[in-house]
Amino acid sequence: MTRLRVGTISSAVLFLVVFASQESGFIVLNERHQGAALGFLLYLLPGIVGGLLSRGSKITCPLLGALLVSPLCLLLFNVSNQLHYSLWYQVTYLLSAIFWCACGALVCFFASEIFKRHTLL
Repeated sequence: MTRLRVGTISSAVLFLVVFASQESGFIVLNERHQGAALGFLLYLLPGIVGGLLSRGSKITCPLLGALLVSPLCLLLFNVSNQLHYSLWYQVTYLLSAIFWCACGALVCFFASEIFKRHTLL
């Protein structure tokens, strides 16, 4: 039970750190309105770390952590931005970040299953 909490809490904290660092401008991986948003790839980290720290449910714990902290991120989005984006933009940004966090958890799950199968052979 505590292993599940560690995975969820670490994923939530890391998700919040990545979100805050991108919104504050500390990490800038793309210019505004030009090119692809490569900053979303940083959201793989909370999924991978949360998946590594959780024992049984390597996908649901990081996803739960990201979902739990998303209202705080939405509040932080409204407080920190000088530019006022629409609510739809903010929600789609958060859903994209949660998607990339879930992709990181899937990568961790896939790698653990590959190594588990390799050790059994």
